[in-house]
Amino acid sequence: MAKEIRITDNFMFATVMKNENICRPFIERMLGISVEKIEYLEREKDLRADPFSKGIRLDVYVKDSNRVFTLEMQCSNRKDLSLRTRYYQGLQDISFLDKGNLYRHLPESYILFICLFDLFGKELPVYTFENICSEDQRILLNDKCRKVFYNVNAWEKETNPERRALLEYFFGAAANDELTRAIDEQVSITQNLRQWRKEHMTVEQEIQLQASYAYDDGFSHGISHGISQGISQGAHDAKVETAKILLANNVEPSIVLKSTGLTAEEIENLKNNA
Repeated sequence: MAKEIRITDNFMFATVMKNENICRPFIERMLGISVEKIEYLEREKDLRADPFSKGIRLDVYVKDSNRVFTLEMQCSNRKDLSLRTRYYQGLQDISFLDKGNLYRHLPESYILFICLFDLFGKELPVYTFENICSEDQRILLNDKCRKVFYNVNAWEKETNPERRALLEYFFGAAANDELTRAIDEQVSITQNLRQWRKEHMTVEQEIQLQASYAYDDGFSHGISHGISQGISQGAHDAKVETAKILLANNVEPSIVLKSTGLTAEEIENLKNNA
């Protein structure tokens, strides 16, 4: 029997949040704001400053008329989330500010991490960060940037009942209101879709394959190509081999792209040469 996949699975979370009727009220509840009709951004390609810089692939990246929202599910604490928000912010700003545009055209930005752990160890359900003046904390920088970390383990301490219901659901409780029931229904529907399960399990297997190579941040040890041609080339070859396997199993190119980190052009070439 296939294992149950919950909303806290990264792939499930990203899939469920593709439903605007769930994503928009979810953002509204988590931030306590009103959100207009949202538009999905960068679904199938990396955000990067240039072809040689580190790219990022976001779980959920949406905007309304004057704000941008990034949502990420974090299951394990790699200790670098604070620095990651800094990099995310920079790449997002670059993507919005074309040459010749004024800085005041940058949208208001919210980066949200839903964490299954307490990143800061203070047992708060929510940690919200804005840039303020150290000498006079009444003075805000007003750079229109907010980073918010949610600690689902502290759901009982959340005083807002609607946000509390979401945190409790993500903690593992049964759905108990309209939005959590809608999320739970979408999770069930998605989990039962044969193609989605195939894609999800293929991605999971690919991740395990990378782990077997001690594959971390582009370094691959023990791969023959990596030994003869350098670790960087070996890491890329491992991604290519993984992509070939996924494509051979009829996995959608967008899923292969997200799984391997290869470019859309590389994946298209592999598909055409298969």
